[in-house]
Amino acid sequence: MSNEAFGRTNRIFEEAVIARREFGALDQVYTANARLLSPGVPAITGLAGIREYWSSAVAGLGVTGAKLHSLELTVTGDRAAEVGRAEIFTAPGAAPVSLKYVVLWKREGDAWKWDVDCWNMDA
Repeated sequence: MSNEAFGRTNRIFEEAVIARREFGALDQVYTANARLLSPGVPAITGLAGIREYWSSAVAGLGVTGAKLHSLELTVTGDRAAEVGRAEIFTAPGAAPVSLKYVVLWKREGDAWKWDVDCWNMDA
């Protein structure tokens, strides 16, 4: 199994969702019943809440870009687990915010999507 399918989904998040603020593209990133476990907020379940979260977070924090770096990926059948790190970019010239993440993936049809998305920021 190639990691290409996972990389495609991550690029959609970086390029369409974050860089171009196309929050409808989250349907291509998250499963229909996905769970988002973001620091400091209650767990969010489902695409509607996840779209609302990202729309608000990107605008509120002035996020201009994101880069995901997969460090480990383990695939078992139609499920996978990814451990990675990410950089979130905001104001020009500002240092990127570093964070670490775990994504539990699920295969939906021909696509691999995020089913559980959990992260926290580095100190």
